Amino acid sequence: MLLVTHRCNLRCSYCYEPKQQAYDMTVTQAKQYVEETVCAMDDSYDEFEVQFMGGEPLLRYPLIMEVSEWLWNETFPKPLAQVFAPTNGTLLTDEMKAWFSENKERICLGLSFDGNRMMQNINRSNSYANVDLDFFLTTWPNQTVKMTLSPETLAMLYEGVAELHLIGFKYLTADLAMGKDIAWDTRHLSVLNEQLSRLSDFYLAHPEIPCMSMLNLDLSLVEQTDGKTKRCGCGETLVCIDYDGKQYACHLFSPITASKEQAIASQRIDFTDYSVFQSIMCKDCLLNPICNICYGMNYFCNGDVAKQSSFSCSAFKIQFLANCAFQYRRAKASGDYKEIGYIKQLIESINE
Repeated sequence: MLLVTHRCNLRCSYCYEPKQQAYDMTVTQAKQYVEETVCAMDDSYDEFEVQFMGGEPLLRYPLIMEVSEWLWNETFPKPLAQVFAPTNGTLLTDEMKAWFSENKERICLGLSFDGNRMMQNINRSNSYANVDLDFFLTTWPNQTVKMTLSPETLAMLYEGVAELHLIGFKYLTADLAMGKDIAWDTRHLSVLNEQLSRLSDFYLAHPEIPCMSMLNLDLSLVEQTDGKTKRCGCGETLVCIDYDGKQYACHLFSPITASKEQAIASQRIDFTDYSVFQSIMCKDCLLNPICNICYGMNYFCNGDVAKQSSFSCSAFKIQFLANCAFQYRRAKASGDYKEIGYIKQLIESINE
């Protein structure tokens, strides 16, 4: 992950990167960091991926174009698997669209877009009209669209998801906005429950549409853990390199998000010691194997990779129960008695 810029053209309501320093990586630096990282990979790695990250990466489109073409023509000790960049989608020009379309099999843009017009405009600086949704649909039809839910838009979750699906987007992921200043409270838990119930009805009525992330938990994983689970490759298979060459576990541990002091302290964390990522409160929880905990956000908000907010914990329990109810109804509709039996057994074990 290359932090090619700390700048962004939007001011999203929930942004956890508020500092907006004008730090940019140069083309020479980007190439150097990739070469050094790939050449240092041992035999446990078969390939590598490069992600251009920000800020808003498309502010550095000339760098993305030049470095990508260099990546595709250079010979490395390991093969290049993918080039990727998340984007808010508002800066695409006709020139950019032409280049991305020409190279769509070699580079992918992941769109961050928050639902319907009202949700997008509330969260993302009135930018709905500035995003060419058709371009993303036609260029990368199977790429997931990432939604972020704020306290102001949670009650529109169903409407936003349904609209994006009916426009044509197959795969959606949605996360609750997290950060030190996000004003979640217990009243939002009932709103989340109601919205997931409405979405359950939607997916049962449209079985041909893949379920969005909040209703797509793999319940079978609840019983498959050794108590040492770490859910992402931060600090191990993922390395985030800032404009100055300093390395972090991911962007959430870097100075683009964390304070300078936090960022420096994070470099002393042993990310291969999985016990660091298990809190006393969570270690015996039956939902621990599938919990959508984010270590970087925990560190940013609470100074501890293992310490999750009480709201996040409660929200995930609601999400889990919504999945049980939805997947039970789906199994009943399809006559999958094995799945019905498993979900009943799962609920009984939790009630014990």
